[in-house]
Amino acid sequence: MIQSVSGRDIALSGLKAQRVRMNVIALNIANAETTRTPEGGPFRRQLAVFRGEQMRPGANPERLGVRVKRIIADDSPFRTVYNPAHPDADADGYVKMPNISMAVEMVDLISAQRAYDANIAVMVSERRMNQRALEIIQR
Repeated sequence: MIQSVSGRDIALSGLKAQRVRMNVIALNIANAETTRTPEGGPFRRQLAVFRGEQMRPGANPERLGVRVKRIIADDSPFRTVYNPAHPDADADGYVKMPNISMAVEMVDLISAQRAYDANIAVMVSERRMNQRALEIIQR
């Protein structure tokens, strides 16, 4: 038997995970033009990797929901832009730019926002159901 865990707790884990995802997206957008990092080279796009726990007999209720497993660097190739006046240009005048597409980041941001909103809707719905159950009991 699965120990009692509320939908609120699971939705809350989703809110926390999507908040981290939005922070990672904000970091990517802020560094979309960063050509020099302390590690050397342009900024690499970051991605939040989620991990979910399935509801099954014996599952630890503390682990139900979703968590950010880790933040990883996207290893897709850097963009190259011809700009011989840039201080980081190579001998041929090309600059390696971060592997960030603003269109992709905006789509990811909208997706994260919708998932965040869906988790809030779950929490509101559970609160309404609990209030309704209390009203029924009081009759």
